[in-house]
Amino acid sequence: MEQSNFKKTLSIVSLAVLVLIGSTTAFLTSTDTVGNWFRVAEVKLDIEEKFDEDTKLSAGQIITKQPWVKNTGTVNEIFFVEVSVPCIEATFLDSNGQRITPESVTLSNPPLSSEFLQTQQIYNLIANPENASEKDYIITPTKTGDVITKNWEFSYRKNTDSSAGWVYLKQTESQKEYKKVQGMRDGIYDTYLLGYSAWVAPNKTTVPIFDKLQLRSIIDADIDSGTIGQVQINAYTIQANELNIAELSGSGTVASPYSQNDLTKIYQVITNKQTTAQEGGSP
Repeated sequence: MEQSNFKKTLSIVSLAVLVLIGSTTAFLTSTDTVGNWFRVAEVKLDIEEKFDEDTKLSAGQIITKQPWVKNTGTVNEIFFVEVSVPCIEATFLDSNGQRITPESVTLSNPPLSSEFLQTQQIYNLIANPENASEKDYIITPTKTGDVITKNWEFSYRKNTDSSAGWVYLKQTESQKEYKKVQGMRDGIYDTYLLGYSAWVAPNKTTVPIFDKLQLRSIIDADIDSGTIGQVQINAYTIQANELNIAELSGSGTVASPYSQNDLTKIYQVITNKQTTAQEGGSP
């Protein structure tokens, strides 16, 4: 029976993968001898979060999941994150408890249960700042009047005129496959890339990417109780000083934040470094 599926629970775990981009600068100190002393900068980061591990979720339940990035190096750094959300084939429900018809599907009369199956993200990721102006959407819920008819959301904390925040860059890989041991039954994830609008000083942190996680309402889903579905976050960093990138519109401060175009250019430098390293060149 479809109603029994409402009682199913889903365990979630958090996976924060640390990725370091090696980048050093040398600061010359003059001495009385012919020798020179060099101090090498350290570029490091940690992903931290407020989250209740191994939580068992019921459909529609919202819990706190609040990840941010900390500069644990010795120089100013620019951060990027990839957020990967697990997908599953299921029948999804709107806020009225009605089955959502997939796009481009013409239902039979009467409709078959299989016609409502579609592969979508299993979680809503929700930003919940005190000031609504600090929130923006990658995926926006659809409303008819005051009723949410498409209960699907990915919102994040954006930058404002008075504070730094995250800037959405692109969906990096749709339907990206991770190892099945990491999560849902078919191992399919949607992945989104965001950059931080300002550089972060040593021992300082970004604002959270988002604040809440919600298991979407579904029926007819082949999810066994206790299944683990992970939201995976990969973080990347590069030293902010001496970027030597032409035509950046911002300087990486709250008053002069990096634009979406700036962050795209900076992230390309990281991508080039990764490619060079994989090809066996110098980091």
